[in-house]
Amino acid sequence: MNLSTKHVKAGLAVATSITLMAGAAVFAAPAQANNYKIGVSNSWAGNSWRETMVCAIKAEATLSGKVASVTVLSRNTDAAGQSADIRTLKTQGVNAIIVNSGDPSANNAAIAEAVAAGIKVITVDNSTTAPNTTFVANDQVAYGRVGAKALIKAMGGKGNILYMRGASGAGADTDRDKGFREVVAKYPKVKITKEVFTNWDWATGGTLANQLLVPGKFQGVWTSGIDYNVVTAMGKKLKNKYIPVVGSDNNEFIRLSNTLTSKGFVGIVVPNPAIVGGAALKVAVDLLDGKMVPATNLLKPKALTVKKNKKNLASRYVPTQEATFSSTLSLPGYTTFTPAQLFRCKAPQDSNDGGR
Repeated sequence: MNLSTKHVKAGLAVATSITLMAGAAVFAAPAQANNYKIGVSNSWAGNSWRETMVCAIKAEATLSGKVASVTVLSRNTDAAGQSADIRTLKTQGVNAIIVNSGDPSANNAAIAEAVAAGIKVITVDNSTTAPNTTFVANDQVAYGRVGAKALIKAMGGKGNILYMRGASGAGADTDRDKGFREVVAKYPKVKITKEVFTNWDWATGGTLANQLLVPGKFQGVWTSGIDYNVVTAMGKKLKNKYIPVVGSDNNEFIRLSNTLTSKGFVGIVVPNPAIVGGAALKVAVDLLDGKMVPATNLLKPKALTVKKNKKNLASRYVPTQEATFSSTLSLPGYTTFTPAQLFRCKAPQDSNDGGR
């Protein structure tokens, strides 16, 4: 969920892995075997994380050998606009639609129409309340929980937290907040003394960090993935006296976590892989093949630090990619593409990328 207008760059990197969790199983009847048409509805164009998500869908679709086409409707729009996109994909006769929804319930009617038409709907990244869908995402409640635990440990179990959230009302932000507060409530000497929303916008996050960081005011910072610019601001505002920061698997945050340890910086990396889109594609194909598929498929994130995970973090940095690149490159059991195939961002009959 990192803002950038650039597409994923070509390059190579070491693949990393993440454990997966599953919920109750559901069954789907088979559709057109080996000739599936996949639709993708993305309500946030120009976002680096979302673009990598789409590229992962395309790459995995190509390698599956079962997908004839991927139609992507990706644009900056409101709930009504995304519902219109879902209906457009329905009329185009796709077999499955992968939806990254900007609202937990506002697209439910359009999704219900797609389901009624026999289309498999896979919601990805942000949770929704739409019934008869299959959910594939990072476990965002766990994301908030494990990041909070690691941050409080790095703070010595006491102190003030600058709490920098994502976008108010987004499913991922709501879930992360739940996990975060569950942990903080257990530590009476830890206080959330300032809470702000970055809207997952790098410029906003940087501005807020420069405004709010004052020597001695905070003992830790939790971010919802707008991270490395907060670290950069510390160099200026705190005169290189770094305090612990929770961030995501963003390229530059990983680099800073690796290089600033000598200055006392503790970077806590909690992966939120954009390539979860590839996992959603595999789930879509499995549903269309008539396989048993869990109704909920969650990646189980872990907090990584240089102290405990030095080799892992060193391998994640991708020099050829931009600062905001989500650097997890493999989800064993779900994705099969190489980094080069991901960066190529091509799907079978890749001709309709509406908005990208």
